[in-house]
Amino acid sequence: MVKIPFHLLNVFGERRMGGCPLVICETAKRPDAAVAQRLAYQFCAPETGFLETRSQSWSAYTPQLALPYSTMVALGASSIAAQIAIGAPTIGYKKNDLWWVQTPQAHARAAQVDNLALAAALGLNPADLSGPLLWVDSDFTQLVIPLRARQHVLQVAPRLDLLMQSLGNPHHLLQIALWSNDGEVLTLRAFTADPFHLQEDFGAGSAAAAIGHWFIANGNTPPFSFRIEQGHTIHRRISPLSVLYLDVDAQRRVAVGGRVWQLGGGELEVDGI
Repeated sequence: MVKIPFHLLNVFGERRMGGCPLVICETAKRPDAAVAQRLAYQFCAPETGFLETRSQSWSAYTPQLALPYSTMVALGASSIAAQIAIGAPTIGYKKNDLWWVQTPQAHARAAQVDNLALAAALGLNPADLSGPLLWVDSDFTQLVIPLRARQHVLQVAPRLDLLMQSLGNPHHLLQIALWSNDGEVLTLRAFTADPFHLQEDFGAGSAAAAIGHWFIANGNTPPFSFRIEQGHTIHRRISPLSVLYLDVDAQRRVAVGGRVWQLGGGELEVDGI
């Protein structure tokens, strides 16, 4: 029987009990993928991270699958690494009460998509789409879709069957980032899709990073930064606002930041590690 300390956090919340729930587990060595997946299922948080305390390496899981990368887990793991005094955090850094992480490099390319079919799949009119649509390829593929106004972001109602048809029925996990630019504040909604499921994401740091790459690919000269609001558009009884911060420096490095709050924690007893 092994006891694993865990921490319940809120990430991207402007205050406690806001933003997105996250669990970070401390481990002496990275658990087997099957064990980590079972633990993530038990916690049933949107994401669960496993922090190897000596190396500060980490891995991320949803209740159903492993993630190749997670900005939210990177931020949470960095804050816990600093708290438990295992050395200076090497995952991210803290500045002005925000935790920041440099996101992976990405490649942006034009999306050859029928705007009429895509708009229908999103419950929008073709005229609601604004600017070029780009695929952003990093650890997984994201389709970045700028919309003309915040109200268009709010009224998005995607249909999985039509969405998959309009995108050529891809056989891999992808994320769709829909956003509007209201000056220095962006409104964002993000959806993760595979051929069988579609879910809306809270605290989509990877989508925020993809928007940074969209700006670079469309000729915007860095440095620039934005505040990104997400979450109040989701029709749920409880949908705390997530606030993400995007910063692109003069070297075109894309960083995503946010506040990290610790709510509590405990120990989990686990067999088979």
